[in-house]
Amino acid sequence: MAKIILIILLAFSAHAKYPEWLKYSVKVVAEFENPNQHVPNFIEGYGLVVNDNLVLTSAKVVFNKDKAEDITLYHTEVLGQPIACLSHAKILALDDNLDLAILEAERFTDIYCNILPTPNFRELSFKESYFDILYPPFQNALSEDLNLSYFGEQDWSEFLRSRIALKDFLALPKEAKEKMLGMPLFVENEFLGLKVKESPDAQSQSLQIGILTHQEILDFLCKLQNETLVLKNKDDFKGFCKAD
Repeated sequence: MAKIILIILLAFSAHAKYPEWLKYSVKVVAEFENPNQHVPNFIEGYGLVVNDNLVLTSAKVVFNKDKAEDITLYHTEVLGQPIACLSHAKILALDDNLDLAILEAERFTDIYCNILPTPNFRELSFKESYFDILYPPFQNALSEDLNLSYFGEQDWSEFLRSRIALKDFLALPKEAKEKMLGMPLFVENEFLGLKVKESPDAQSQSLQIGILTHQEILDFLCKLQNETLVLKNKDDFKGFCKAD
């Protein structure tokens, strides 16, 4: 009996350590043109893989006066394993006021960043594995006692769930917040939004504190769907935004 209880506790601990949404989290590394060719100019951030081969991240990560020359996505194929190269990506759309960029994964690689011939298993697997963002958003107010969950990584090791109270999150130093740009934030397993740059003059409380909410992301995506051709081949958004 004691052995069975131990197994149950270990299983619960593993689930707490590796929530489902960790599988859809990515590290984003953007390379920018640098006059000194011997000193690469990189910006690192994070993102979330969602429906229709798209990745959400902070615009500040992939746009610095000009678009990044190259954007590489990294993730872990098996939770608990080291972060490895996944693919390159291109910018489909961005909004500087929201600090949101919509990326599309392309040119998939092996774990060592060598580009694979197409079609390949990693690309096919990627299209079938994503966080479904098309559902009713988290409705609770952004109160200071809210407990946030996000994925942490250190020195390119494995992704792990980290937790922090919103009041402590808001008190983080500026440098720490900038290192989290594009980070998907959850309340347990409910998607809250993305960490973006703080905009004190913004109308919404969420943007003032640097969190672009799930609802604000959906509003932007549906605006793209309904008013532009950017998402013309994205069937999930076509159906959702029409119904919405």
